[in-house]
Amino acid sequence: MSIDTTLAEHSSNPLVEYNPNAILVVDNMKIAYANEAAGHVFHTQVSDLTNLVFESLNQSEESLSALIQHTQQAIESKSSHRHHLSLMSGAGIRHYEATFTFSQEMVYIFFQDISSQVQTESALQSQATHDPLTGLFNRQQLFLMGAQDIARSKRYKNSVSILVVTIDNMRHINQSYGYAVGDHVLINIARSLKDILRESDYAARLDNKSFVICLIDATLAQIEIVTQRIQTAVTNRDITIADSTIPVEITYGGAELDSEIDHQFDDFLLRAEKNCTER
Repeated sequence: MSIDTTLAEHSSNPLVEYNPNAILVVDNMKIAYANEAAGHVFHTQVSDLTNLVFESLNQSEESLSALIQHTQQAIESKSSHRHHLSLMSGAGIRHYEATFTFSQEMVYIFFQDISSQVQTESALQSQATHDPLTGLFNRQQLFLMGAQDIARSKRYKNSVSILVVTIDNMRHINQSYGYAVGDHVLINIARSLKDILRESDYAARLDNKSFVICLIDATLAQIEIVTQRIQTAVTNRDITIADSTIPVEITYGGAELDSEIDHQFDDFLLRAEKNCTER
């Protein structure tokens, strides 16, 4: 059976042409056939997809490299392979389970949209590692990442510091203004912390009134700089409810990792908490 005959069968087959899943047929690393759904996936008219090489598709280099690699794998093995791909479509980034099948000297690629599944899995993972109120890492994740930071520091001899930020009058805020206002204060302080973080640093919610910032490759002197930045950020972010500015009293405590005495993250954190002083 010729290639033209095979492709004619696809274009006249409504189960293929109007399949909700995108379908490509690749011949000699060129797109020989694309159904309507493929046009939506690749944000390109179906007629324009025909005879295109993968390098001409409007996708990231990483996505194009994956398409080429998996197609070549199917050709070389003359079998089917299944892979997860992220592609930029007309609806934004979408996630697909793509099946690459070699048949009649061509590669048939079927794209099943699994974006909802990926988003659900991502949300569940985020719930396990992040505080739902502030969006920062939660206590469990803090201790896990902190232990990893200590291990890396001891192995590669790089400095690591932490800064504890505590809202001293949190109980008074909750009792005087209500817990909803207290939550509003926590959210605003968390946003202030995010505003001053470098990409290598991270923040976590320790408990009902305290946060921890982990600073990679940072010394005590740099902790002082970060503390000043937080003070400025908090001062510039007025926390106002019903025309009333909520007074927030914050103490700070920092510590630089000492591998001789900080055997666990607990030890490290306790030293930082003991150093808490009001500014």
